[in-house]
Amino acid sequence: MSRLDSISRATCGLGLAALLACGSSPAPTPRPTPARAPRYERVSDANTVALLLATNNVELAYARVGASRGVHRDVKALAKRMSTEHTLLNETLSKLVARLDIAPRDDEVVRLLREQSNARRDSLRALSGREFDSAYVANEVRYHEEVLTAIDKVFLPSAQRAALREYVTNLRPVISTHLTHAERVQATLAALAEK
Repeated sequence: MSRLDSISRATCGLGLAALLACGSSPAPTPRPTPARAPRYERVSDANTVALLLATNNVELAYARVGASRGVHRDVKALAKRMSTEHTLLNETLSKLVARLDIAPRDDEVVRLLREQSNARRDSLRALSGREFDSAYVANEVRYHEEVLTAIDKVFLPSAQRAALREYVTNLRPVISTHLTHAERVQATLAALAEK
């Protein structure tokens, strides 16, 4: 039985961090319970690598849409940066995986992450102009926040091999910088919308 069998896909359609929390949480009970912080389950190095690769590939898919549909120059620049840097992150991770001889192992969380990202990407494709720019940048902010949560709550605590832990440790400031860039573009677009 999959660890997500008892949780509806609607509940887990909230983002990377929510997917990771859903992957380890018990099924919801019908009686009200006090709000608790989500529990994040540690995952194997093989699952960590699969999640990291999927996370970068999701971002690359968003960046391709941003580059092709973005209107504002800052949106296009953000998409180009995401494409360049997440490609480099994947290349670095792939070399590390080969050196450590880790076979990435997909699980239900990775599959749901891909499904969810496809839906987000498709909803972005349906937009154009300023509406697209705004939605794309909001998605970038949200996604990079989710990745930072995943780094802190799952990837770092789970990494068993020192070299993988070092990769994840070095990944955090890169993702944080991406988030800052996306927030700056979001502020620029908001200022333009007020004019």
